[in-house]
Amino acid sequence: MPISSINQIRLPIILLKIGVPFCLYFFTLYLVKAFPALENRPELSYFIYLPAGVKVLSVLIFGWMAAIGVGLAVFIRLIIFQPEQPWYIWLTVATVGSAILVLVINLTLKGLGIARDLHNLKYRDVVTLALLASVAHGFSYTYVIFVVHNYAFDNFMRESMIIVMGGFFGNMLVIGLLTYFAQHSRWLRQQIQRLNKDSAQQE
Repeated sequence: MPISSINQIRLPIILLKIGVPFCLYFFTLYLVKAFPALENRPELSYFIYLPAGVKVLSVLIFGWMAAIGVGLAVFIRLIIFQPEQPWYIWLTVATVGSAILVLVINLTLKGLGIARDLHNLKYRDVVTLALLASVAHGFSYTYVIFVVHNYAFDNFMRESMIIVMGGFFGNMLVIGLLTYFAQHSRWLRQQIQRLNKDSAQQE
């Protein structure tokens, strides 16, 4: 098959792996507006921060390319809601966070012996995966923010743990649902296998 034909086939898959995580991130970010109880009490939506779970979910299903879509979404969100900061600061935050997320998830899957189609992902693994992902994100995000702003590290642990807690419960909820469907849906496992097969061929 000509190289041009191969590239035409791969392009939609690449756009899918980047575009779906991007859209899912913003969808969950604004999902809270559909629930007045959460919108009126933002501390509840932050305690269970669904976008954190979506980031992990995206990397689990779409692989490392999902980090591009997620990182782009995070960058745009920060630019929109905190435009007073230089764009390169938020680009650094988004890039570092996405890279660490991919690294932690891949190492955790390998360490737990979880297959790429997630068919053997157990509920007990959800806790480990959610905890490690939220800890890695919470501390890395806070560290970058403190460094670029030259903040004193007196409150570093407290600020990091706030982000870790919100991310942990968001991860637990989203990954728990993924685990259920991965165990009970053969179609979903086949799609994840196909996506990972495409990634391996591209490499």
